[in-house]
Amino acid sequence: MANPREWLINGSGQTPELSWSFATDAPLAWLELARESGEVLAADRSGGIYLLDRNGRVVAVTRGPVPVRGLAWSDNGAAGVALIGDSKLHWFSRQLEFRSQYDLPDTALAVAVDPHGEYVAASLVSGTNLIFDGPRKPIHRFESQRPFVKLHFLSEIPGLIGVADYGLLSSRTFQGGIRWEEKLWASAGDIAASGNGDMVLVACFAHGITRYDSEGSQAGSYQVEGTASRVACSYLPYRVAVATMERQLYWLNVDGRMIWAGNAPEDIIRVACDPLGKGLVVGFDSGRIVRLDWDGV
Repeated sequence: MANPREWLINGSGQTPELSWSFATDAPLAWLELARESGEVLAADRSGGIYLLDRNGRVVAVTRGPVPVRGLAWSDNGAAGVALIGDSKLHWFSRQLEFRSQYDLPDTALAVAVDPHGEYVAASLVSGTNLIFDGPRKPIHRFESQRPFVKLHFLSEIPGLIGVADYGLLSSRTFQGGIRWEEKLWASAGDIAASGNGDMVLVACFAHGITRYDSEGSQAGSYQVEGTASRVACSYLPYRVAVATMERQLYWLNVDGRMIWAGNAPEDIIRVACDPLGKGLVVGFDSGRIVRLDWDGV
């Protein structure tokens, strides 16, 4: 990024403020935002793991095992888990100290941590899903029709959302019981949910962003130019961020009105929304991470 602000200024709508910028030592592998503490956790492809405070300053750095295929971080910034290689879960502390690991019985596709950092969920290629309360024998096990490629713990009720490729969105209880399931008409690139689960969003590539309510009923969609591959929303259902495979980035209000849209200078790996909808964190393939904020919108 020769001029990190140029692509923001050249966008359409209200230009955001570039609050901070940080670069990892190697291309970005994963990024998570702790919605309570405002901290950002990032991993690069060389095994570097970084904890940044809400102002983008480095709190801790460590060198962990590789390759990092997934990363999950609690909303309170207390603990996290990394999926390393095909089937190893590594628990680590707020100080980024790797404390223990668990060898999964099959290749994992996704991991998630609950908002308080007490429980971890892992989905396996076999369709089995495991819930852990630490690096011991899982406390819950349940099956899905198709293996979940994305998992997301709900915040205000116990349970999680899972989405499978080729057409399945599922809301589960903490023990794995089915609350509701809906067929999709496209593969899913990403999922997001508001804190109470009243808004569940699925990035369906060429079909845009599909929105569901807490009962699994379709509640509309967000249509953008390009192939929607990443989505995030605020904890309170105020704002939605969408990134496309064509490097377009959109900042929308909950009704779908565009606040700002721009063409990013490189591929976007992850987007994460501020819980109150004031801004978002964007992670780029090169390892560049930026925080964008909109004042008074």
